[in-house]
Amino acid sequence: MDEALIYQEIHSAIAGRRLQPGVRLVEDQLAETFGVNRMRIRSVLRTLAHDKVVTLHRNRGAVVAHPTVREAKEVFAARRLIEVALAPEIVRVADDESLARLRAHVREERRCESSNDRARELHASHGFHTLLAELVGNRVIIAFLRELMTRSSLITAAYERPDVSSCSHKAHGELIRFIAKRDSAGLAGAMLQHLQQIESDLILVERAEVVTDLRSIFARR
Repeated sequence: MDEALIYQEIHSAIAGRRLQPGVRLVEDQLAETFGVNRMRIRSVLRTLAHDKVVTLHRNRGAVVAHPTVREAKEVFAARRLIEVALAPEIVRVADDESLARLRAHVREERRCESSNDRARELHASHGFHTLLAELVGNRVIIAFLRELMTRSSLITAAYERPDVSSCSHKAHGELIRFIAKRDSAGLAGAMLQHLQQIESDLILVERAEVVTDLRSIFARR
């Protein structure tokens, strides 16, 4: 199998929370699962580590990145700095087509929230924040927001409270309302409140290591 496809499968399993933070990615198991040699798996793991979704340890090998409490707080601090500061630019560039894209995305979020698939919900929710950056069109910011969204997914998988009620489409609908009104100050304030709420839904205490059978995760159906 091509390395890009292996990368995508592992990355999707991590983003979709089928592979939890802290799970060891055993090269032999992955090589057997994907029908390739260990060198190819090692190359894929190095790429995943470069993208900060996998951590490479000298003695333990590769593990799904498990953000520490400090890292989790720093990621949300970075999101607050960037996403709140983007508000004036979002309002400036947003046209009718942009608003239509945002509203269509929120409708998809609502469908995902009714699916009882938390991984799918989170993927759609994080996608909304990336979409806002895409509207602005700054490729550096887009790449950075994508990295932050991936790391936010890992943080959520590691630390989210079990009793969290998902309703991101409502919060995102409120953000769209401020964009449509051309109210950049209102958008900035609503974004700050939204991000603070997401962080408050986390239990930021360190967790124990998770053990998973990788063959069962990537079993072909």
